[in-house]
Amino acid sequence: LLQAARRERSASTKFALGNIKAKLIKLKLRSRLDFSNDGVLGVQAEQEEEEDDDEDDDQIDHSILMNASISSSARHRSSIMFPPTYRRCSKPSASYRGSEVDEKFVKYNMNMKLAGLMEEEEEEEEKEMDVEYVDYVRKPNLASIIEQYDAMANHPKYSLKQVIMSRRFFLYAHRFANAQFQRTLVFPSLPQPPELYHGFDDTKAMLCGECTKVTEKQRTRPKGHRFIITADTQYGILMDGFAMNTPNWSQEIEISRKCVEQINAMVGDERPLFVCVCGDLVDTESSFSGAIASWKKVMKGWERNLVFEQQVNDFKRVWSGLHPDIALVCLCGNHDVGNRPTKASIEHWTSSFGDEYLSFWANGSFNLCLNNCIFSNPTGAPDLFDEQLRWMEEKLAYARENDATHIFVYGHFPWFLKHEEEADDELTSHSSAPSGWGPPGTKFEDGYFTVPYEWRKIAMAMFKKYDVTACFSGHFHQNVTAQSSWGMPMIVTGPLSMNLHSSIAHELSNGEVNGIGMRIVDVGEKGEFVHKWTLLDNEEEIFEHAIERCERQLLSEEKIAEALIE
Repeated sequence: LLQAARRERSASTKFALGNIKAKLIKLKLRSRLDFSNDGVLGVQAEQEEEEDDDEDDDQIDHSILMNASISSSARHRSSIMFPPTYRRCSKPSASYRGSEVDEKFVKYNMNMKLAGLMEEEEEEEEKEMDVEYVDYVRKPNLASIIEQYDAMANHPKYSLKQVIMSRRFFLYAHRFANAQFQRTLVFPSLPQPPELYHGFDDTKAMLCGECTKVTEKQRTRPKGHRFIITADTQYGILMDGFAMNTPNWSQEIEISRKCVEQINAMVGDERPLFVCVCGDLVDTESSFSGAIASWKKVMKGWERNLVFEQQVNDFKRVWSGLHPDIALVCLCGNHDVGNRPTKASIEHWTSSFGDEYLSFWANGSFNLCLNNCIFSNPTGAPDLFDEQLRWMEEKLAYARENDATHIFVYGHFPWFLKHEEEADDELTSHSSAPSGWGPPGTKFEDGYFTVPYEWRKIAMAMFKKYDVTACFSGHFHQNVTAQSSWGMPMIVTGPLSMNLHSSIAHELSNGEVNGIGMRIVDVGEKGEFVHKWTLLDNEEEIFEHAIERCERQLLSEEKIAEALIE
């Protein structure tokens, strides 16, 4: 509203700004006093807004203002200490004293305590999840994000020399959209054959040094090579379900930095040729509608876009720290392009990361990177679905014709969790989030995480026809090792954010422990490879630290009673 008023070039601008500021003040006041509705979100019910807006614009009840001031003073004198506040990418403050929002927070935790939901897992599992329950939600503070956005918009344009000499130009030179284009991976240490570039016309190709040099199509490393699989960095997932005082994604950033450091520490034959992040890079795709109610649902589109862009910027800053001789492949997930991807949502993502599907060679092996979110629900972009299908068949045939030693397929969604013929309703198990995340009884049907059979069978027919070596994915937030009827492994990698726990994890995980980590894949002779799930160093400490900084902290019954009395 303030930005809109600033743009208005008229004599009434100052008057308009005054009215808007007054309205914002009243909205803040109203949210503080709103105990009967959704005070945690700082918003009113739509019906109440329509009825009361006209009256509120005419006058302010000064007695209410006085009461609010007195109430605020009393709260600041309170002896009750509330959970620490954390700002994005910053150190925590020592303590935080409550506001009306925190009283709502206390009331919610008291209800949880009395119901025994935080202490007894069995009761929590039996309780049906209410997807409309939003008392646990806290809307992120956009002030700092808006300030950064305005600063960038108003910053003087850089000269070409300044751009080229900047550190970011160096770090991003072969990353993201500067590496994923023309439907292949453009990276100095992984030169690709010219026919792999989209639109290449071999009838017009010239015989020059660039066209005839050795490429990754040839097996030039006889000992084999290594690559890394990660998934679900998902900046913002913790604040999506934990009632954080200041919603942020600093813990997800910390986890990613730790992963990048460990990968960079690999040297010699252990140094990977590339790292593939199998989707859900961030949490806040602007049109996303998930399985539970969250702050994404109550934010306006432009607010979600701002958060999305900031999460993307932070992801890029962290992952551009990967060693310059290690390539990075970024795939989109449902939290990046939506549960029902559209042309617009996909283009929004590709504007930051480049092609959403591509292929490349690495030491004689062929790598097919897909946007298989569109397989989960192709109704939003049927033309793009058909286009990718044709491209898949073309590239798989090309790989076999050129005698690829391996064909690896990467995507976000697991194609299946047990076997390729499993029906959509066959998996009756469910996965639970960590205690305290989301509404009471939060759990997800395991069948939600796989590609529906109608679309899966199309891909499976191709993979069997062209003898795909293995498929890798994320999305399930836990490890799975399954196999098709013809012996193709379906390998699901756990997250770099928050774990889920399936009720049949012992059947699906093949003995791999749940946690935060990455998968190391060592590729050998033709058709041979081994993979190993590796936890991050001090993984338990990192995860517990993340949960401790974000989850609801129960106060003693005596202190809860004191807070309610005040």
